[in-house]
Amino acid sequence: MGHKKKFGASKIECLQFEDRMMFEEELEILRTVIEDQKTHIEALEEDKQEVTALRIEIYEKEEKFKALQLNTDENKFKFDEDLKAMKTITYNLNKEIEAFKSKAGDDHTKHEISVQNMEKVIEKERQKVANLESKIEEEKKKFTKKDGDLKALIIVSDLQTKRIRTLESEAGKDLKKHEASVQNLRKVIENDKKEAKHWESKIKEEKMRVKESRDKHKHLVDQLRDKIECPVCLEVPRFGPVPVCPNGHLVCQKCKSELCPTCRVRMGPGKSLLAGTVIENIDHRCMFNDCEEYFPLDKIDAHAKVCDHRTVKCPHCSCAEKVALSKLLDHLKLGCSYDEAPIKVARSLQLQREFRPITDGYTLGNKDTEKKNLSWKLLRTYVFDDVIFSIFPLKQNGHFYFPFVMFSSGAECSKYEIEVTVEDNHLASRNSGVRFRYAGVPCSIDEDKETRKHFGLTVDSSGMDQIFKKSGMNGFSLSFSIKKR
Repeated sequence: MGHKKKFGASKIECLQFEDRMMFEEELEILRTVIEDQKTHIEALEEDKQEVTALRIEIYEKEEKFKALQLNTDENKFKFDEDLKAMKTITYNLNKEIEAFKSKAGDDHTKHEISVQNMEKVIEKERQKVANLESKIEEEKKKFTKKDGDLKALIIVSDLQTKRIRTLESEAGKDLKKHEASVQNLRKVIENDKKEAKHWESKIKEEKMRVKESRDKHKHLVDQLRDKIECPVCLEVPRFGPVPVCPNGHLVCQKCKSELCPTCRVRMGPGKSLLAGTVIENIDHRCMFNDCEEYFPLDKIDAHAKVCDHRTVKCPHCSCAEKVALSKLLDHLKLGCSYDEAPIKVARSLQLQREFRPITDGYTLGNKDTEKKNLSWKLLRTYVFDDVIFSIFPLKQNGHFYFPFVMFSSGAECSKYEIEVTVEDNHLASRNSGVRFRYAGVPCSIDEDKETRKHFGLTVDSSGMDQIFKKSGMNGFSLSFSIKKR
């Protein structure tokens, strides 16, 4: 029994030794693997904590294994269970190590990519540094060149500084002189202001005296004008000698009779020299009723020729009315013109107006064309550049007249040019029809009617008959253009 026990014990010990050897081999292999993994794990900074935990766990297992070696007999079953647990842990560790390896490989690949990108960036930066170094070298060369220029500029600047200081010194002296001059000028200006106030006061006084003198002169002239005014026509004579009665009463030459209109004594041959002198030295009112302007005797006639209120004859050949020029349009609207207001002529625009021979509102027949005298019922009025004019066709003694009359003076008319054309009123035959044209200056409203008709286009009956034949309806077209010279 004792031998069997010894044999059994030696057998157990042998088995335990084999298991121990096998476990140690596995443990050694495991240690080798762990050592290899330690090398890789140490390279991964992000997994340090997990590796440390593994090391601690392995260390604890080794300590347990040592404890198992001391208590093999007592803890055989426990040792087997621990060994199984150890194998399970080892298997799990292998899986984790494989996962770590895979992650480490991915991280390594990313790291290599990052390194390559960094190398590219570094290469670019190196190229930039090389370019900057090249530029720095160029700038050094430029700086070396400019350094000489700078030294020259410094020398020039020093000279300029000295010059500026000299000028500042001179300017300071000039400023003092200028301030002294300004002070003197201020004193002069103050004196001038005082003198100006003094003269302003004198001027006001003089203006008052002049006004008083003018008022006195006007009063005197009014009295003189009243004294030399004709008691018959109530007008101031414009030329001498002025007849005077023995009692000193004046009368104009056109109103003189045998008896004085004031005192009824015989007039006699008396002449007033004083009245003649007064007439020559006072202003005379314009002769036209609506004009209230006064002029010296030597200018009154010139004004009368251009006065806006001068008396003119109506431009219509059948109207003998005389009216003020300022009221001529009002008169024309009463029955002498087609237009309520003059037609505005645009600048550089040629207007065309068709006129038909009309008498009492009917179209002219063949018998009417044979009449020696013929006129149209109404005329046309136009305005251009604020001047008014009219065109009035008429027939007298077998001739057709187309006068162009401007409601202005002869001097004003000479500033304009006109062109009047009479032709067939059929547009289709304009290129091949009969045409008569006049070019010149317009006629002034101041001319008499007989003269007016010759200031424009004149066409004889034979010429107008050709136009009537072309029109086919005894009509014609009248067109005109006007421009300022």
